[in-house]
Order: sequence, then structure tokens, then C-alpha cells
Amino acid sequence: MHGVKVSRWSMAYFAVAVGSVLLAEILLATGLADPVATVQSGWSLAALHLTTVGWLTILILGALQQFVPVLTVTELTSQRLAGVTLGFLGVGLAGLVGGFIGLAGGVGSPLAALLPWGGACVMAAVLLAGFNLGGSLARSRPWTLSVWFIATGMGFLWLTVGLGLTFALALTASSPTVGTFADYVLARGLPAHIAGGLVGWLTLTAMGVSYKLLAMFALAPEHRSGWAKASYGLTTAGVALVWAGAFWPRDQLGAAMADVGWAFGWLGLAAFVVEMERLFRQRKRRHLELNARAGRGAVRALAALLVAALVVHLAPSDPRASLALGFYGLYGWLGGLGWSQLYKIVPFLTWIERWGHAMGRTRTPRVQDLVVESRDRWAFMVYHAAILAAAAGLALGSEAAFRIAMGVGWLCTLDIARALWRARYASPSLPTARRPGSVAWPNAGAPAVSPGDREPRPRLPDRAAKEGDA
Repeated sequence: MHGVKVSRWSMAYFAVAVGSVLLAEILLATGLADPVATVQSGWSLAALHLTTVGWLTILILGALQQFVPVLTVTELTSQRLAGVTLGFLGVGLAGLVGGFIGLAGGVGSPLAALLPWGGACVMAAVLLAGFNLGGSLARSRPWTLSVWFIATGMGFLWLTVGLGLTFALALTASSPTVGTFADYVLARGLPAHIAGGLVGWLTLTAMGVSYKLLAMFALAPEHRSGWAKASYGLTTAGVALVWAGAFWPRDQLGAAMADVGWAFGWLGLAAFVVEMERLFRQRKRRHLELNARAGRGAVRALAALLVAALVVHLAPSDPRASLALGFYGLYGWLGGLGWSQLYKIVPFLTWIERWGHAMGRTRTPRVQDLVVESRDRWAFMVYHAAILAAAAGLALGSEAAFRIAMGVGWLCTLDIARALWRARYASPSLPTARRPGSVAWPNAGAPAVSPGDREPRPRLPDRAAKEGDA
């Protein structure tokens, strides 16, 4: 954080993201959104985009407003542009959700007409975000591996949102010719849209952030081995092949390219899991904080997802199994990682804003004093168990099990959100006397201590001091 300003808009991004995922989970838990009928149901499409755009995309873009300047040791191109981007994202997300719900009433529904406008606003937002973040990235050459992950992820974000805008225009057109074109684009482009969004944008960017943040929080060496480079190269090549195969004129060759692409992506993600396990084994911090433990749990959720994907591919299975894999990737791997990092980022930015200027001049709390790990760890544990149960219910075709598990997951999500709100706004009363060597947090209402009013440091007699040193 040295020499880099705190982002003024990251917390606003996080608030919109948390609100979006809470709304998406309500739609899933109440049955309004049926994951099995994702493409046919407007409510399901609304829940899906509340998760992918409202929760994960806005969360990642909000984190990048702070992370990219720290990673590149340069200032963000424009703080004001970050706010404009958030505005476009909010309006675009509302248009997408309203448009998808309106699709249930037919193409001529007034709400359905919002769909292309919402897609256009989201496209404008990601272009603005790319310009804003790209300015910092361009000034930081040569790029580190984490920067390559983020820059490549941004490229796939533009492609994915552009293809999604094409979907929106085709779905809302009333012309028979355009309707035929919509069917063609959906049949050809849907796998590319899923691969570009879920793997190319969300997963690649999450991998790049993880290589830096998890190493920092676990006090592990940041120099990565060949596994990290292999994870970047294989995953990027895999998504590119899926995109090329989706639109290749010759169907058989295109299908073969897509299959090779998915295989490359699987190998790249497996290499990432291996490298993350090496990172945690090489760490210098003996006892991990809750955010690092939860981040490790998300990586292990990705490992379980890869094993399950291999089983589903090799053994004949119901199509719902693939749907369950996508769901677990969104909520177990990406969602779990997002919550784990928010649990550290929100207290850390709050501490920087309130007490960073006083560090070394007066008594300040620790960042970990803003959260209660002994209580909050249960929310993370139950959340992962609930998401796993929901994915199992989805794969087995049990709607009741899925909805109950999502209801439990929603309660855990709400509890983690409560912990973040407490870290940001509440003023917990901490004891003024702490163990030697730690810092005390004055109770709320106590007079502030100016830099010149430092308390005298207690001194030991010379003999006692020498004996203590011995």
C-alpha cells in the first residue's frame, strides 16, 4: 500500500455485489429461479446474471480498483471513472434482470425491451473499466504473472459481454429472420459465452489475484514455479480453443477443437491447484487467519470440482450433473474465494482509512480486531457444506434438497455480510489491557491521543534487563 491511495469506490462495488448475491440466492431458494430451466426461464436467467455480473464481476472489478494500483505501484487512471463504471454496471444489471423477467411475457413485453439496453450499459461499463485499469497496467511493464492473468481475463470479459449483447439483441427482435439468427447464435455461441465468462474472465482473474493475495496473507514466497506458468498458458489456450471451435465453419473440426480446449482448461486449473498447495506448504505463517483458511477451502473446492468434472466426462451421466458442476464452480469455488478475500479486504481498507495515518504515533487496533474469527468461521464452514449439498441435490434432481440447501447458504451469506458490516461500521469495545507486545484499542468515546502525547515507555533496571536478555 506504500505510495498508493485507497480506492474511494471499492466499498461501493462490494456493497452492490453483496446485495446482488443475496437477491440471487433468494430467487434460487424460493424456487422462482429453476437452475434446470436456465435458458428457458427468465427468472433463472435473472438469477444467473445476478450471480455472474452482479456478484462476481462487480466484486472482482471493485477489488481490482485497489489491487491493480498496488500490484503495479501506480495510481489508478481515474477515481471518478471508477464511479462512472459502477453506475453503468448498476443500471445495466437492472436492465438485464428486468429484461430477463420480461421475456416470460413474450418478445413484445415492455420489460423485455430493457434487455439490449442493459447489455449495452454493461458493455460500456467493462470498456470503461478496461480503460481505467489498463492505464495502470500499461505503465507497469514488464508484467508479472499476476498481471498477465488479469489482463487476459479483461480481454475475455470484453468478448463475453460483447457476445452477450448479441444474444440480447437477437432475443428481443421480432423479425423472423432475426429470430433464426438468434437460434443460430445461441446454438453456436452459448458454449463460448459460458467458457469465456466462467473460465476466461472470472476464473483467470481469480487465479491471478490468488497468486498474489494468498501468498501475501500466508507469508509464502511470491516467486512461482513452472506450475503457475503452465496454469496460465493451458487455461488461456483452452478458452481460446473453445471460442474458436464454437464458431468454426466445419462442425466436426470445431467440436474437436472445443474438446481439446476443455481438456487444456482442465489441465491448467489442475496445475493451479497444485501450485496453491505448494504455496500453503511453503508458508512462513504457522497459524493461518480465517480468510486464508477459507481461501484454501475454495481452492480445494476447485480441486473437488475438477475431479467431479473428470468423472462426469468419463462416465455416462445425466445432463443435470454438468449443470451442478457449473453451479458449484460459481458458488463453491468462485463464491467461496470471493467471500474469503472480502473478509480480509474490507477490514484492511477500513483500518487504512481510519487508523493508517496514526500508525507508529499512537495506539491502534489490529486489522484482525475488526472481525471475530471464532464466531465467523462457522458461517464459512456451513456455507461450503450448504453449497456442496445444493450441488448434489441439483445433480440428483431433488428440487427440495436444492432449495433447502440454498436457504441455509443464504443464511450463511447473510451472516458473513453482517460480519463485513460490523468490520466497516461498528465500534466493538475491546479490552484496554492486552498481553505484552500487543496494542490496545481505546474504548469508544475515549479522547484521541495526539502524536506528541505519547506515554513513557516503562524501563527495567539495567541488571534485570541484562538478565532478561540473557
